[in-house]
Amino acid sequence: MRYILTALLIGLSASVFGRTDFVPYSEYSVRGNAGFMKTFVSGLPGDYSFAGTTFGGRFVYFGEKYCAAMIEVNYSNFTGTQTEVDGMSFSFVETPLMTRIRIPMKRTAVSINLGSYIQFPLSYSSEIVMERSALFGLAGGLEFSFPVGKKLDLGIEGRYNYNLHSNSTTIDDLWSSWTQFGIVLSYRSK
Repeated sequence: MRYILTALLIGLSASVFGRTDFVPYSEYSVRGNAGFMKTFVSGLPGDYSFAGTTFGGRFVYFGEKYCAAMIEVNYSNFTGTQTEVDGMSFSFVETPLMTRIRIPMKRTAVSINLGSYIQFPLSYSSEIVMERSALFGLAGGLEFSFPVGKKLDLGIEGRYNYNLHSNSTTIDDLWSSWTQFGIVLSYRSK
């Protein structure tokens, strides 16, 4: 009986560790989004709406069949959309580091992207509360992708971003959050 169990264990191990049906691969992407943000302005009560665009690049490494590590570098520019903040603007670079869970459905896929980011303000109107040189936050979203070529995918993406601490160094509850909706064009290395 002991020999049978040992042979079964060796056979099972060989089948699990000897699998060659999955080969790790990478994706290289460009992305563009429209974004809608709520942020704070000095001297005005409450938060105000801003709209803008985000453009960037993405690298994804699939070391497992359905799970990957993803890093992006994005540039965003937002301008005020309400009368009180008309003409105000700000821009920043953000670098999300996320986990990507890909759920294939025939030729298409739905991906869940979860992780964190660091944001570096570049320029902003003096009225906008942006007293920190770097902001940390959490991000999460969904992406629906489908093939448009042998190694190319086109994705439709939505994401929510939330700063984990105040934009101000003196006022404790001035957080920003924003949503993004856009497209992603990806090249697969496999």
